[in-house]
Amino acid sequence: MKKTITFILLFASFYLQAQNIGIFAGGGLGNFRLSDDMSDGKNSDYIFTYYAGFNFENTIVERQLYFQLGLQAISQGSSGNSDSIYYFMNAVYIPLELKYKYFFSKRGEGYVFVSGGPFFSAFYKGTKTDIALEDAAAADTTGRITFDPDIKFGKLFTDDFSPFDYGIHTSLGYGYDHLQVTYNLSFGLADILTSEQQEFFGDESFIKTINHSLTIAYYFSNK
Repeated sequence: MKKTITFILLFASFYLQAQNIGIFAGGGLGNFRLSDDMSDGKNSDYIFTYYAGFNFENTIVERQLYFQLGLQAISQGSSGNSDSIYYFMNAVYIPLELKYKYFFSKRGEGYVFVSGGPFFSAFYKGTKTDIALEDAAAADTTGRITFDPDIKFGKLFTDDFSPFDYGIHTSLGYGYDHLQVTYNLSFGLADILTSEQQEFFGDESFIKTINHSLTIAYYFSNK
């Protein structure tokens, strides 16, 4: 509880000091990166994902270098090795980035920018589809085979995934006046297998996230 209160206070402090606030929305493609033993030699497929939220931008060097913190709602997931297996997970996503803008003229409003830094995220809800297991559960008359479409986040072996993720977030885009169009890459470094699953499968087994997205943002300041 104390950690939560501390985080809220720190975020509120950054929000109050932010010199520019942007609101954005967009979509993209998400997938899991799997170790060989987790994939059985087959590649998982991308799914459509969403991005939306706020960015809080502070100036380090005017019209050049900025620090940006995001508070975002995103989705991640994968369709497994076939259309019969599907994971869709919602997350609170917080990227911390250094952002460089290159303006085309000293007084112009058009610019390109690149940014990058770490991200931290927490999964809070998800659903899964496994047609083979669903059919087996429906046909089972003993009650031994069950299927729950809700994804469980936790530490246990019987949970589906770890509740936390972290990695690298990079962006490349174009801005004009108050608008920005951005390509984002979210590259997860955390193994989202649960801690008990990691102990069972070993260090060489992993599931990690990757997301590509395109977003459109409106910033209240154009500097």
